[in-house]
Amino acid sequence: MLKGVRRLPIRWQITFWFSGLLAIVLLFFGLTLYFTLQTDQLARIDESLKRRANEVRLRLEGATTAANLSAQQVSEALQTNPLDEFADPGVYVQVLDEQGKVLGDSYSLGQARLPIDPALVVVALNGQTSTGEAQVSSEKVRIFYQALTVKNQVVGVLEVGESLKPYTDTLGQVRLFLILGAIVALLISLAGGYWVTRRALRPVVRVSDTARRIAATRDFKERIPRTVNIRGKHDEISELAATFNQMIEELGRVFTAHRQFMADTSHELRTPLTIIQGNLDLLKRGLPPTEAAEAIEETREEAARLSRLVSDLLMLAQADAGMMVEHHEIDLPQVVRRSYHRAVQLAETQNKPVKLSLDKLDPARALGDEYRLDQAIFNLLDNAVRYTPQGEIHVSLSVEQGGNQPARAVIAVKDTGPGIAAEHLPHLFERFYRVDKARSRALGGTGLGLAIVKYIAEAHEGEVKVESQPGVGSTFKIIIPVI
Repeated sequence: MLKGVRRLPIRWQITFWFSGLLAIVLLFFGLTLYFTLQTDQLARIDESLKRRANEVRLRLEGATTAANLSAQQVSEALQTNPLDEFADPGVYVQVLDEQGKVLGDSYSLGQARLPIDPALVVVALNGQTSTGEAQVSSEKVRIFYQALTVKNQVVGVLEVGESLKPYTDTLGQVRLFLILGAIVALLISLAGGYWVTRRALRPVVRVSDTARRIAATRDFKERIPRTVNIRGKHDEISELAATFNQMIEELGRVFTAHRQFMADTSHELRTPLTIIQGNLDLLKRGLPPTEAAEAIEETREEAARLSRLVSDLLMLAQADAGMMVEHHEIDLPQVVRRSYHRAVQLAETQNKPVKLSLDKLDPARALGDEYRLDQAIFNLLDNAVRYTPQGEIHVSLSVEQGGNQPARAVIAVKDTGPGIAAEHLPHLFERFYRVDKARSRALGGTGLGLAIVKYIAEAHEGEVKVESQPGVGSTFKIIIPVI
């Protein structure tokens, strides 16, 4: 049954669980009320029987001073000046001698007799009271047994009975009322619970509908309105809507970035492949030696550019997959010096009229990946050499002490290139972002170098910063903690 309930919609699950809990509460309440009433009614009947039995006993004991009661004395005591308590037909009195023989009874019995329980008679003769139930004609009667004494001597047994018909009728009516009330309450709880849960879950349904529409239309601009409760405050459903809207916004940003990334990737891959294919077609047709050499050199450069692009894409794919860099103790001056010498060789190979200088190398050690840090530093130097037609490039390593903050190493690459306008700075570390797309592509850039620098810096629990002024130059800084 529980498995069947779990297959139902959540509004029905909540309704059935609520109704089930209510049913348990009603059952407990009904049973408690019923048995409390039953016990109370029986106690009231027993108290009434005891009171009447005492009055009859006093009347009978006052009617004689003999050691034994005669039938005539009992009859006179019951019929002469009868007690008001026995005007009710549902109350009966019967007197027994010590042998259990009936000596007399009340006129309310008519021709009937109260059943005699020998065991209870013996109990009464021993001076103790007892209570039992028996069938008299068509009625169930509760009977109270008590000894009759004269001069402290037991001379007989008194039976006082009361019909249980009013008691059973009352319990029957209460039982019927409780059953009908429970059924009505459960029906109301089912209807009310369904209405309440449906109303309460309506915002959740809107969230689900919105999610389906977004999945079908890819419209990440759609939002769910936040609701407020009667006190003007946001409730849990409103917080759910806010969280869902944040998720939609983030998904929209990721989807847009992914779509742009795929478009940029396809474009970046298509350009060198088109050049390579075009040069190969020209070489196949036959070219003069000078033109053929130029085509081969251009093909080689585009193949190298394509190789760098694929390598950079693989690096970023690993970053997106959560692949962490290795962490070993490394000597930062040694890493910076290696990257610097490679950049000097690069500038000489390209015949660039730029001067590279290693200004400052503070001793510092850090936990990180030596290969990845070298790659990040060289990317900055490569960009500096690439985009500085002439001038100077300065490389430095310093250690900053931040008071309560841990010490950090600052690897700075400063150039005297054209600089970067302020509106481009927030986007520099985005994939395939170029300040001057035509110029960057002509210089052989892939548009992924700074994105890789940012990933490597953050993987070392650090950051990358940039300061630039058009016409003056740029300074890029990799900042990581030291040990």
